[in-house]
Amino acid sequence: MKDIKSIVSANLSALRKQKGITQAELAEKLNYSDKAISRWEKGDTLPDLNVLGEICEFYGITMNDLTTEDCTAPQKDHRKKQHFAYRMWMCLLAGSSVWLFATIWFVYYLVGSDKNLWIAFVWAIPISCGVVMLIGRMAFNWIVHLVIGSVTVWSAVSAIIFQIYFFTEIGGGNAIWFLYLVGIPLQAMLFMFQRVWKSRAVVKTQQEVLENANRTEEPNKDSSNEE
Repeated sequence: MKDIKSIVSANLSALRKQKGITQAELAEKLNYSDKAISRWEKGDTLPDLNVLGEICEFYGITMNDLTTEDCTAPQKDHRKKQHFAYRMWMCLLAGSSVWLFATIWFVYYLVGSDKNLWIAFVWAIPISCGVVMLIGRMAFNWIVHLVIGSVTVWSAVSAIIFQIYFFTEIGGGNAIWFLYLVGIPLQAMLFMFQRVWKSRAVVKTQQEVLENANRTEEPNKDSSNEE
């Protein structure tokens, strides 16, 4: 009988090929590098339990399936689809709640004090985008996060400018529109954050290699001491 490590590594390779994805595509899903995926499939090392849990969830299998020889993923990954649909509905519900609150606020002040607070709908854009990005952080890839984050940044800057220009005594003057320049460094910071988040896979891989090297050295030291 094969050892568990060989079985798991063989299953990881077979499941990925059955899914029809490359090592790079799987690496992006798990926030690891393709080199780490390659090492797992060759049996040089295995991911920790948390990552194995993510892999099982991605393929729609259990941990027991992963440790069984000739493991195959379900033909239709209903579990993954249901999880994605759940995330999407949660995002829509949260975003709709923000717009509902903005509408109630607008109608309340319009009826009660004859104030046309249309700014509520402007603020609803960055708030709803931020909520969607937070709830859907596990369902979206980094590109979608970057797009939603960009909308959040520029709509928030616009909301601040409109709030000052139309609803405060400071308003007026063309200088207020230069606040849009603040969005440029914010956009740059958002892009760099997304790249750092994606590149953390390299750090994970380096740590994994170092830990495995230490594990290999410890038995060798023990053997040397016994001799």
